[in-house]
Amino acid sequence: MKRIYYASGSVVTGDRTADAVVRYAEALASRVTSDTIAVPVRLADGTAGIAQLLIGPASQLVVVPEPQLTDETDDEAVLDELSLKTLRLSSPHPQPIDAQPNVYYAEGNDYNDALGDDLP
Repeated sequence: MKRIYYASGSVVTGDRTADAVVRYAEALASRVTSDTIAVPVRLADGTAGIAQLLIGPASQLVVVPEPQLTDETDDEAVLDELSLKTLRLSSPHPQPIDAQPNVYYAEGNDYNDALGDDLP
């Protein structure tokens, strides 16, 4: 478990969730944008809950280990969503041409041939 300190409060969540929140906050900050996310947390009485966090360039998050008194609160759907959102904000990565083996490139005067003979 990890505790995320945020503004004047904190929440306790699973290790992977806390790490995903920090990665997403970093990606948001690099794009100078923000988002509100909902993450599973462990409340003070030990029950499970949901916390909404507004994160972005002005967010100052501190994550520290927390003694594990109960089961982890990681939720695979939340982790997948945060991972996808983080990936969408990351820099594009070029793909090799082999990833598209059926692409036809018209060269020179082959343009009309590539489109078909029924053109005027």
